[in-house]
This record gives sequence, C-alpha cells and structure tokens, in this order.
Amino acid sequence: MTDNENITFSRLALALANDYQSIYYLNTEDNSYVEYGATSEDKHLVELSKGSDFFADTIVNCRRLVYEPDQERFLDTFRKDSLVEAVKNGKSFTLKYRLVLNGHPEFYYLKTIRGTGTDNKYIFIGVRNIDAQERRDQAAAGEYEKYVEIAKALVSRYEFIYYIDLDSGEYIKYESDNAGAKLRVMVQGTDFFGDAKMNIDKVIYPEDRPMLRSRLEKEKFINDLRGGGIVNLTYRMISAENPFFVGLWAVSPKNDLKHAVMGIMNIDEAKRKEIEYREALGTAMDIANHDSLTGVRNHHAYIKMTEELDLLIKANRAPEFAIAILDVNGLKTINDTLGHNAGDRYIKSASAMICSLFAHSPVFRIGGDEFAVILKGKDYTNRERIIHNIRDSIHENIKKGAVTFAAGISEFTEGYDKKTADVFERADKFMYENKKHIKKLIQIRNSDI
Repeated sequence: MTDNENITFSRLALALANDYQSIYYLNTEDNSYVEYGATSEDKHLVELSKGSDFFADTIVNCRRLVYEPDQERFLDTFRKDSLVEAVKNGKSFTLKYRLVLNGHPEFYYLKTIRGTGTDNKYIFIGVRNIDAQERRDQAAAGEYEKYVEIAKALVSRYEFIYYIDLDSGEYIKYESDNAGAKLRVMVQGTDFFGDAKMNIDKVIYPEDRPMLRSRLEKEKFINDLRGGGIVNLTYRMISAENPFFVGLWAVSPKNDLKHAVMGIMNIDEAKRKEIEYREALGTAMDIANHDSLTGVRNHHAYIKMTEELDLLIKANRAPEFAIAILDVNGLKTINDTLGHNAGDRYIKSASAMICSLFAHSPVFRIGGDEFAVILKGKDYTNRERIIHNIRDSIHENIKKGAVTFAAGISEFTEGYDKKTADVFERADKFMYENKKHIKKLIQIRNSDI
C-alpha cells in the first residue's frame, strides 16, 4: 500500500473513530483486543487499552459499569457465539444499554463490523454515547403516546368520524369501535356535500332539516370553518322509537385548510337532562316571580323589570313604555267584615279585571291591594282607549256594587325621566287623585241606595 493510501485509510479510520467513543479491534481466534479512541486535542487515534481475553474482561466491566437493570440482558446478548454468528452471516450486531457514569445512567450503543480479506478473523466494535438522542426520542415517544391516548379517548366519544377534502368533496366515513377505541372505514365517497344534502331528508328530524341544510351548504360550511375555526351543531336524528339528539363538531387540521375532520356524537341523554334542568329552572323562576294568589307577576319581578329598563334609559336605548298604578278599593273592609277568604276572592276578581284590560302587557301585584302594569307595544299605543275602558268598567262596577280600583297612568318621557321611578311617582300621584274621585262616586251610589 502506498503512503498516500495509508494516509487516506488513516483519515477514514479517524473520521469513523470520531463518531464513536471507543473502537475495539477484536481477534476472534484468541480473544485478544485493542481499544482505540480519538484524542480531542490533535484528532489522532490512540490506544486506550488492550487485553488478552475480551469476553472475560467484558463480564468484569459489565458488572462494574453497566446499569444494573441492563446487566443480565447485556451479558445474555453480548456473547461470543452470538457475535461471531451474526458477523459470519454478513449481519451487523447491535446492542443498546446503559452505563453508569458520574452517578447516573447514560445510554450507549455498540455496533460490530467484520474484517474482510485476510483480516476476517477480526471484528471491529464501535461504542457510541447516544444518551442525548435517546432521551429526546423517549420524550418524543412519550408525547406520541399521550397523543395516541388522547386520540383514542376522543375517538371513543364519536359514533362516526368523517375526513373531508373541502376542495374536491371526497370523503371517508369512519365508524368508531368503542370497545377498542379504533376506527374502521364504512363509506368512501366523492361528494360529501351532495351526499349530506340527500341524506338529510332520510335521517334528520323534519324540524331540524332547514337549519342543517343551510349550515352544511358547501360554501357556508367552509366559510364558517375558516372564519371561526370550528363548526358546532346540535340537531335530532330519526330513529325507530323517538328522535335523538346528536352533536356535530368539525375542525380543520392545523396548517391544512384543505381538509376537515368531523365527528358525530350521540348527546341525547345529556341534552334531555339539560332540557329537564332548564324546564325545572324555568318553573322555579316562574314560582319565584309570580304571585301565588293571583298568578300575575310579583313585586320581585317588577323590580327586576324596572332595573332592566333603567339600564336602557341610562344607555339612551329605552323603548316606549308607560306605567299604570292600580289600587283596589275596599279590601280592608271586606277582610274585616267577611274574612280573608272573601278578601282573597275579591283580589282575584280585581286581578282578572286588570289583566283583561291590559291584555298585552305584564301585570304585577306589588302590594296587598296594589297592582302595577308596564304598558308596551299595543297597550302603549292604545293607552288612551284603555284609560277610557277602565273608566267605563269602574263606573259600571260601582253601579253593580262589584270590585273597583283607582288607576293612574304615566308615560316615559325620553330626556326628562332619568329612571322608571320618575314615571312610577307620576302614575302613583294620578292614581291617588283618581281614588278620591271614585270614593265620591261610591258615596253617591251608597247614598242613593
């Protein structure tokens, strides 16, 4: 071999050695060996150690340096017969294990290469520290396992999952195997939006079809998905027994706006519990806001509505409204002479009369014999006619000796009234003026009897 060739092979050997912490040159006939390494200073191969029985020394070094949980596997795997057999058949022998250095284990990797030609009795063994890479791989594997478990958990929640090409419309429909948290292909199609439109009339509850047709129209669906990042719908599907609620959830994978992943989940039980809860809450709120005797709204409900109106007034967004205050005449006398049951019947008659006069507005019982009405909409527009009807009804009842009440009505004036209490006070003043007038009418009627 020429000097130039020697230089070339030396450089190759050094380059290989730089990739390994140690290289062993092993004679498989007599087990002698030499350990080489590359110096960090001048980048030359140097002899680090040598011995006459590589495998005997390996056992000693294993017990001394190899991490205890890895020792038996190391010794069982790194045997001469296994090593020679592998390289004899043209294979490379590899092994990963941990060495204890500086008090903590680090990952190492060894690889064998058989010599060629007249050197076929020799084996080269390279030992490399792979601790940093191995721990990165383990961390990545750990993260991957977490993602897998998360994916399995999500998959198990859905009845069906679609993978949709938003441009072409091609899609794959998967069915969830809840037992194994796996997916199996059910359908592959070429027009998701066309197929969805066709299937809506077959499997969707009739009342929910218009909404679903609109939301699954291709252009709108894509715009909603790309605009908000997610599409979330609740609707009912037809079944042999009763329709059941399902939830649709769709999102585009990160950095892939050309595709969408859609899940269909059976949420019937949860949805029906939610409906029951809302109905129960509504019933409780209804009880809390209504007068138990008359059935009209109570003082608490009146305060709540006036607070809402006050906020609108403060924001200069108050609607047109008026307040009517009505005070029932003679309740104390009836309670004192005929008893409270008769008084309750009297109040209920007054309440029914007030509700018939204010058919389109909320009526509140705000005291024992006092009612309030917040006129809106038709009642506000027709308030003059309502005042006329009240006057006629009261005069008629005075003649018959039936229930009567005094009434005062005042309109909200934008820019003048700062709160609903201002309107209330005017209406209350008008009511007391009306009450004096009605008392005179009742006295005249009584004197004529």
